[in-house]
Amino acid sequence: MEAIITGITGLRNRGVEAIVAPTIEQLHQRLPNLHINILTKTPDYDAIRLQKYHVNLISDDVSSNPGGRLRQLYKKLPLSRSTVSQSSIAGRSLRNASIVIASGGDVFSSDYGKGLYRHLRPLEIALEMGVPVVFLAQSIGPFKTDEATEAWVKVAKRSKLITVRERISYDYLTNKLGLSTDLVKQTTDPAFLLDPSPPPQVQNLLKSYGIVEGTPLIGLSVSQGISRYSECDARQHLKVLHQVVQKILDELKAQILIVPHVQDNNVSNDDRVLATQLLESLDFDPRVHLAGADHSASEFKGLLGACDLVIAERMHAAIAGLSSGVCTVAVGYSIKAEGILSDLLGTKSTHNGLLISIQQFLDADQAWLSIQDSWKRRQEVESQLKQVLPQVKNNSESNFDMISNFFE
Repeated sequence: MEAIITGITGLRNRGVEAIVAPTIEQLHQRLPNLHINILTKTPDYDAIRLQKYHVNLISDDVSSNPGGRLRQLYKKLPLSRSTVSQSSIAGRSLRNASIVIASGGDVFSSDYGKGLYRHLRPLEIALEMGVPVVFLAQSIGPFKTDEATEAWVKVAKRSKLITVRERISYDYLTNKLGLSTDLVKQTTDPAFLLDPSPPPQVQNLLKSYGIVEGTPLIGLSVSQGISRYSECDARQHLKVLHQVVQKILDELKAQILIVPHVQDNNVSNDDRVLATQLLESLDFDPRVHLAGADHSASEFKGLLGACDLVIAERMHAAIAGLSSGVCTVAVGYSIKAEGILSDLLGTKSTHNGLLISIQQFLDADQAWLSIQDSWKRRQEVESQLKQVLPQVKNNSESNFDMISNFFE
């Protein structure tokens, strides 16, 4: 039995790792003999991260990001086996797979430009070859054009299962796009199942970064890419981060641990760039610490789980905090933040400071008000998380129960 996982942009994004690692573990728990291939853009780096899992990493040489004319050609000419190079390892893996699992979290949307078509390409090839396709724990849409909607729905209707990680996507697919409730199931993100590093290791990490025991600690996940995704002013973004951090230092008397959750080869998406700019703007205040090592997603989750409050511009940094039972303020730019927070803590959470849009966050007064309110309510939120997390994790595991049924 062979499965191939697609939608993997690379594990330099620790959010991708936070999805992939539990996915492998959960599949192997249910299907010990399942051979797992992962189609990725960065196989060399990902091999370091996934060494203990004994999976096969394959360079993604079948995905493409075709221009408009080429997409029109795809509509007119049916795919065939001849469209996949006979020398392509990825193509052969797709042909030999028992199932193709489309992962990636939110890659099937219009948030990242024309990347949607690149992620659909392996699924189209698999379907043409008669290989079953499932979508795993996605936030999907809303699509901004009829062309994008048509391209995704064409693949979705031929798939065997679509699981979505929040209610907004479920309603969009079943109500707006008219997909069957037999096909679409609501679950939660696999990252809720990610194990953090062991507590003794986390304590050593905190000490190595100069974190002082007995002083409140706030985790801050900054996003270098959020300005580009939301089309907001990068200079204003940095200015507000500076003001917010200064307020935390002066008024909450807390220390700050900056977590660069995405460490990309692309400078426009490397959180270490923004983190360093923020440190420079603060004149390298010794109360502000940067967890800048090449940490795993589990290590980052352990660090964020040790905080008294988390402020996260990256969704999976927010999930790391929330799944650790820590009050977390999510700064959002798409449906995924609203959907996941609302499902977890109720729709009121979006109005009580736990979710703030990037547009609102760029107003320093609004940003600080949200953080202040969340700081005051942190124990209440922690208590609520303690109650709901067991069911959330059960819902996440149900993704893999449904997938394993195909093999039975």
